[in-house]
Amino acid sequence: MKPFSSSQPEIRPFDPTRRGVLMLGASGLLATTLIATGRPVAAEEKQHGKGPGLRRLDRALSDLESETGVTIGVAAGQHGRGPYTYRGGDAFPMCSLFKTLVVARLLRDHAYDDEFWKRRVSFREDQIVENSIICDADEDRNMSVEELADAALRFSDNTAGNLLLELIGGPLQIGAYATSLGARSTRLDRWEPELNEAIPGDLRDTSTPSDIRKLYETVLLGEALSTLGQARLRAWMLRNATAGKRLGAALPPGSELADKTAAGGFGVVSDAGVVWQEGHTPLTIAVMTRTDDADAPNDNSVVARAGKLIIEELF
Repeated sequence: MKPFSSSQPEIRPFDPTRRGVLMLGASGLLATTLIATGRPVAAEEKQHGKGPGLRRLDRALSDLESETGVTIGVAAGQHGRGPYTYRGGDAFPMCSLFKTLVVARLLRDHAYDDEFWKRRVSFREDQIVENSIICDADEDRNMSVEELADAALRFSDNTAGNLLLELIGGPLQIGAYATSLGARSTRLDRWEPELNEAIPGDLRDTSTPSDIRKLYETVLLGEALSTLGQARLRAWMLRNATAGKRLGAALPPGSELADKTAAGGFGVVSDAGVVWQEGHTPLTIAVMTRTDDADAPNDNSVVARAGKLIIEELF
């Protein structure tokens, strides 16, 4: 089996030795999130009636699976309407999509606690795992919680993800938090990078497109977080540096995306978030993929093409 990786970030040019790029003051965080908040997600959701457009979308996604050999799971919907799903209840490896949930969990309890976000977290050289561009570049091995959240969400830094998991009590707390928000098919069992193994049929570290859509909508648009907590989360995710060839490539002109990407073994590539476009209700979208081939490449274009089909039909 070839080595797997989480999110395989395509990084916008920056100097990783300059910690200043990771920090935003409270005023900057709030200034970047002046987007209308949608209504909270319902505890139970109803599937769209499958009209001609959605049946056409089903066929297009099925054709894309046949063409690429990739299994695709989708859940997407606007506030006030039941979500469209395609394999929405199937289990897919979660990989780095958990990083949104770990930061949301911390924001739930500490959004207004500035001292918590300034708190320094030291780590050893042997704690640095693969795909940790920010933590690996930090020469003194000492970062604030705010810097770690920025690294995990914007650059999908795996070491930062592990250090944040430690702050909430470990991987099992992700499943507990998801359950508290009404998502009952989401679990995290392991740490980075093992959680990206993605062996077919292994339910460890998995979620479903329907769960991820519900969770992301709840923390980014709903009432799971305080106003400040939601503003901080949006600010980081609106500036995600890894989405360019995934959902970022599917966006209509003038739209904005707050998202988190993921990737792992067996060709897993995923992306989930909220799309805002002027004149439209925000669209929450989760696209998750997997294969049964240990040598399958991480094909960003499958997520981009699926995202484009979904956004064009539902927006």
